[in-house]
Amino acid sequence: MKHLITLKNIVFIISITCLVSLIGCSKKVVYNAPSNLSVDYISELSNEKKIAYRFITSAKENYLVFDSILSPNFYSLDQSWKGDKKTFIQKRNSDSSFSKMKPVRIIQDDSLVAVHSRMLGDTLRFRWDILRFKEQKVQQHWSNVNDSIGLNPNKHSEIDGPTIPTQLEKTDINRALINKFIKENMIRKEGGAMKFFSFKKYIQHNRDVGDGLSGLLWAMVKMSFQGNTITFKHNYHVIAEGNFVLSATEGYVGKEKTTFFDFFRIENNKIIEHWDIIAPINEFLYFQPVEKIKNE
Repeated sequence: MKHLITLKNIVFIISITCLVSLIGCSKKVVYNAPSNLSVDYISELSNEKKIAYRFITSAKENYLVFDSILSPNFYSLDQSWKGDKKTFIQKRNSDSSFSKMKPVRIIQDDSLVAVHSRMLGDTLRFRWDILRFKEQKVQQHWSNVNDSIGLNPNKHSEIDGPTIPTQLEKTDINRALINKFIKENMIRKEGGAMKFFSFKKYIQHNRDVGDGLSGLLWAMVKMSFQGNTITFKHNYHVIAEGNFVLSATEGYVGKEKTTFFDFFRIENNKIIEHWDIIAPINEFLYFQPVEKIKNE
């Protein structure tokens, strides 16, 4: 048989089915498509956020904007536009796959600013860009991008939902929460992940996962039968502003090198909403597999 269903598989499915039947689903939430950030809203933000907005939205032909906002020592780690200042500008502005980018979220944590955008062009894409600032200039750039597939099982897109950070006084607490969740549960796999979530409110924007605990469990069943595994290896950013936190991590989907950008909304010290961009990469930026270390 192409797919051999073992007793272990059957027991696993029955267990999950029973568990799902016993738990309540999260309350159904329907969002309208989010508006792009307005010029009026941007005008009230920090200088770094204003510069980040220009970095994302500048027209391809406007070389002078990038020349003025990028540090002489600027370096991009973008998969498609990687390089120094001159190389980045040339690659970005000659990329025919997109025409413009429209930010819908922007958060700042000290010298780091992260922007969540629609990328319009030959197809609709969504992306995160992370910028590190030094002396009011963009010093370093990371990103993650993926094509849109439309709506997930609960009819949420990869980008809809709340867009403005609130509860700014809880920034440090929420940053620490996600830092702990990623390192203890996703990287070291110590268990106890459920305590980080409020599943009665939990809204999921992942393309394959539904809301609540039931949505998460059914996704796990599906992945198990497809033979897929997700492995987090190295987290290199946790960026927080108020109730929003963005995490950037390297790892694997199966055996494929992958970058995970996970965005969380926190309420009362619990994760209640999650967006992500998961994209394959050619090489890790930071993580060194054991085989590579041995070869060196």
